Amino acid sequence: MKRRNVLAALAILGVSAAATTPAMALENEFHGMFQAQYINSNFNRTATTDYSSQGDGYYNPEGTTKKQFSSNFIEQRARLEYNAKASADLKLVTRFELDYSYYGDASYGVHRNQGAALGADEVNIETKNIYLDANIFKNVNMKLGMMANTDSFKGTVFDADMAGILLSSSYGNFSPSIGYFRFSDKGGSVDSVLGHKTNDMFMLDGKFAVTKELKVGAAYYFFRDNQVTGSNTTASAAPTGQLADGSFVYPVGTTFTTTYTTNDVKIHAFGANFEYGHGPLTVDGFALYETGWSNLSGTKTYINAFAGNLGARLKVGPGTARGEFLYVTGSDRNAFYDVEGEHGYYNNEMTILGRDKNAMTTDNSIIYNTGNKGQGLMGAYLGYDLPVNDRLATAFNVGFVGVTHKNGNSKLNATTGKVNGSNFLGTEINAEANYKLLENLNAGVRVGYAILGGYYDNVATNGTPENPYDAKIIFKYTF
Repeated sequence: MKRRNVLAALAILGVSAAATTPAMALENEFHGMFQAQYINSNFNRTATTDYSSQGDGYYNPEGTTKKQFSSNFIEQRARLEYNAKASADLKLVTRFELDYSYYGDASYGVHRNQGAALGADEVNIETKNIYLDANIFKNVNMKLGMMANTDSFKGTVFDADMAGILLSSSYGNFSPSIGYFRFSDKGGSVDSVLGHKTNDMFMLDGKFAVTKELKVGAAYYFFRDNQVTGSNTTASAAPTGQLADGSFVYPVGTTFTTTYTTNDVKIHAFGANFEYGHGPLTVDGFALYETGWSNLSGTKTYINAFAGNLGARLKVGPGTARGEFLYVTGSDRNAFYDVEGEHGYYNNEMTILGRDKNAMTTDNSIIYNTGNKGQGLMGAYLGYDLPVNDRLATAFNVGFVGVTHKNGNSKLNATTGKVNGSNFLGTEINAEANYKLLENLNAGVRVGYAILGGYYDNVATNGTPENPYDAKIIFKYTF
């Protein structure tokens, strides 16, 4: 080979090596999920009605007739995850979501949760998470950005995507973590000073393995919310006219004054949890106490709230028996504080009395938030998981739920105009079966039926609401 050809070949190899080195050093990870489910229900209806008369998450039969038409529709969700992994100690995590609230909802527009009508072409991609995951020191991990974060109390306080920083570590049997998160910042709407009117959370968490069988933990959460919720502008003089666009004309020299309404929330939450496993039995639970004050409507209310839980799992015969018990205080003074709509207690395995683990865009339940609009709750839940073979698994559940205290948010009897005497919300029975069609592809059926309690007597316009049911056929692919 001539000398100039050798030099040219070496130059090409050098350029190729330089171009490919970064890509070769970076490990690209792709994960995701696709889920489509057919729903037939007189409870979880289409989003058109779910978010209005049906309570926007909460079950709200007031103002409706006792018999509700059953809806049937298909909703769909896809989640895509890409991780750019530079090394075992550093990676960027990104997650995106694309939802169809129901087939036939809309097309040719820009809106989240839509795009399943004829023609599609809807801009609806949602950014779920973008954060840096780095082991910055020995035994110290840092997550920085928009991430998923869940409390240490089975999701009863918060379980959501939130922006902030979380530092976690491990020293032998002890695993501490500390984090700060900003839920919202409305300072720019008041005086253009970001960080002035915010909704924030500070957290401390620790777990300790006493033995191989016993683990204990404790956590402290501080919630501070002084974000702007509204404004009102007044003029020193009455308008003298109105323009064609609807704006008013005021006399020269008129001054305008804008006042803002803000939240005033400072809540301290202290909790402890445990898990004990021995042989076929596992027992876990927590106790959580909240103190502080909340002023969301101009009236300052001091908080003194409590939540307690006990759960158990026992291998019995070919399956596993489960039990969950949850108590949450209620009333105006003892109203339990939770991150509204951004959490879920799914250990109860309910579909109607509690938020359904399979719910996507259409997501309503009788108990939607742990505080239950200041009414609290008392819940007992029993279940049994029964695997049939390596492809088919089944589960059966029953739940009993009531409120601990009635208040101004309790349902009114349409006949008497008063709150019913009963605190009992109802009983739910549900069952599910999941079959492995292919590797990573499952097909499932889940059916739930609730027998409403005396709390709902005659709250519909013409009597007691009919008992709600919800049935789903689910296809889910994960990769």
